[in-house]
Amino acid sequence: MVLENLEPKIVWHIFENVISSTPRPSKHEELIREKLKAWLKQQDNQKSLHLKFAQDDVGNVLIKKPASPGMETVPSLLLQAHMDMVCETDRKNGFDFLNQGIPIHIQENNEWVDADGTTLGADDGIGMALALAILVDEDSKIAHGPLEVLFTVNEEDGFTGATGLDVEKLRINSVFMINLDSGDLGEITIGSVGGRRIQFTREMKMLKFEDLTAYRLEISGLKGGHSGGDIHLPRANANKLISRILSNISLNFDLFISSWKGGTKTNAIPRKATIEFGVKSQEIEEFNKTVEREISQLYDYYKKGTKTIEPFEPKMNISLSRINLTDFFSKDESRNIIDFINLIPNGVLKQSSFHPNFVESSTNLGIIDIHKDRIWIEMYPRSILRNELLVFCRSMEQLASLVGWEINFRPILAEWNPDLDSPFLAFVKNEYEKILGKPVKMEPTHGGLETATIRQKIPRLEMVAISPTVVNGHSPSEKLKISDVEIIYNVLKSILMNFKPM
Repeated sequence: MVLENLEPKIVWHIFENVISSTPRPSKHEELIREKLKAWLKQQDNQKSLHLKFAQDDVGNVLIKKPASPGMETVPSLLLQAHMDMVCETDRKNGFDFLNQGIPIHIQENNEWVDADGTTLGADDGIGMALALAILVDEDSKIAHGPLEVLFTVNEEDGFTGATGLDVEKLRINSVFMINLDSGDLGEITIGSVGGRRIQFTREMKMLKFEDLTAYRLEISGLKGGHSGGDIHLPRANANKLISRILSNISLNFDLFISSWKGGTKTNAIPRKATIEFGVKSQEIEEFNKTVEREISQLYDYYKKGTKTIEPFEPKMNISLSRINLTDFFSKDESRNIIDFINLIPNGVLKQSSFHPNFVESSTNLGIIDIHKDRIWIEMYPRSILRNELLVFCRSMEQLASLVGWEINFRPILAEWNPDLDSPFLAFVKNEYEKILGKPVKMEPTHGGLETATIRQKIPRLEMVAISPTVVNGHSPSEKLKISDVEIIYNVLKSILMNFKPM
């Protein structure tokens, strides 16, 4: 046990022993689903909670708990979180997320919980833990109306749980929902962006070249992060750095690409990328000097910092090494790859004119991979305005057509537009402020949430999202603020005990 002394004990016990100890990568939620069912049935047998379970065809789970005596006429309330997590590691030997639990620990300052070399999975493990604690916490004497808890699958890789949600099979009755996957302490999330993953592909022919000197250029040590929540920060994208370096070098040298691998998730800013390529052997002396200048410029920007500004990427490392290779794409094909990737936008596209200090639209160049004679590029644009997302997708379609690439679009993930006149929002805000003792902010998030997709299945649904503070999500630097967890738990208890017909 690592977290046994943290409060509230029931929430941290669940987070450590039920959730973090159980593997739950996206599209592999079977272990956590069975663990949840077994643990809840055990709790039900011990405490006579009268829980009811249902599961739909895509693997979403709904747990129902009847109202406390005297609160049967209170509207049903739905707590919602997702079961899967983004699996990222900076361990040299990797990490087996399919078979190992998360190695959690408390940081030395005793303010944060994080993981040893992996993502923590507080996104959205802490949301699950809070909801489960509400279900089984008999010691707190939480009086509540009819309660429903929904755990969805595969939120992180396409919202397929929310998209395939079978409301009738699960028999969801609630028209009020609290999503537990967004918002730092003191914030209520009232909207979120939509998004659409895009994949570019191109087939090319590898050729043999005997007169080239081969190199490997590797970028590592970057912070990475959530491609929605962290996209506005001055963090480097490893794929874009490589395209920048090679674009500048290709002005004076012919380059011949052999492989390029960078990023693992479209919703995570790439922390590492590697490219292997060849240069004409007679040019290598001047080539090496040019690369050194490019690396020096990047270090000056990202690693130096100033008296008032911390370095953006203090652990950035860029290395160039000689290797042995004979198979490359042609000069023209290589130039096409370099130019195309360098032209693909990355980062903030537009700030919102409607919501102060909010990113309206962005995109993340998440994955590049070459396998044999085919190259894949995957990106993830987001926007809170559907038309802006569609316009961007159309521009990518035009760009791909101009340079001879295939393009495929995954389904659009719906945006959630704020409803500031919602009576439920006003009620939650009042209860939150009573516990916190000061005003709370109401803001949309640039991270995508399942809420809008769920509301498509439950059209009358009124909803908000709250959460303890989680920073550096989708990266091995992810951490959860310890003191926030008890406050959010108390907010949830207050909401439940004071909920009335709207």
